Amino acid sequence: MPNNKSNMRLFNGHLKLNEISLKKVFLMQLSNIYCVRQYLVVNLPIMAASASFNDLKNAILENVDDMKIQVLRMDEIYRIIGEEYLIKQCLGVRFLTIEAYAAIRAEGMTKLEGDLCMLCSLNAIESLEISCYKALCDIADSMPQDDLRLLLKQNLDMAKDSKELYELISKEYLN
Repeated sequence: MPNNKSNMRLFNGHLKLNEISLKKVFLMQLSNIYCVRQYLVVNLPIMAASASFNDLKNAILENVDDMKIQVLRMDEIYRIIGEEYLIKQCLGVRFLTIEAYAAIRAEGMTKLEGDLCMLCSLNAIESLEISCYKALCDIADSMPQDDLRLLLKQNLDMAKDSKELYELISKEYLN
C-alpha cells in the first residue's frame, strides 16, 4: 500500500474556528509568551552575571535588549486588537530558569560546565519561544488585523537569531 502523506487530511476541510475563538486562543498564546519575555528580561541578567565567558554574558544581555523590543511589539499587538495583557505566572519557564541557575551553582561544577548548562537551558527556552511565535503567526494569518503577522514575524526572527547565537557559543565550549 503506497504511503501518500501529501494527500492525507486530518479534517474534512469544514472545521474552522470563528473569529472569537481565534482571538481567544491567540490571546492565550500571546499572554504566555509575553509573560515569559517579561520574566526573562528581569532574570536573565542574573544568569549573565554568573557566566564566566564574556561572549556568553554579552549574548545574554543582548538577548535581554531584544526581548525588551519584543515586549514593545507585543504591547502594540495588544493595542491593535483592543486587548490588555492579563498577568500570568509562566511557571514552566520560571522552573526552567531556576533549574538552570541551580545547575550552574551545583557543588563540584566548574564555571565552564556551568556556562554550558546555562546554554543548554537558554537554547531550550528559545526553542519554546520560537514554537510559540510560529503558532501565533499561523493564527494571525486568519485574523483580520494585517499588522499582527509582521510584528510577530519580527519577534520570531529575533528569537531565532538568539538561539543561533547560543548554539554558536555552545560550540566554543565543545570544540
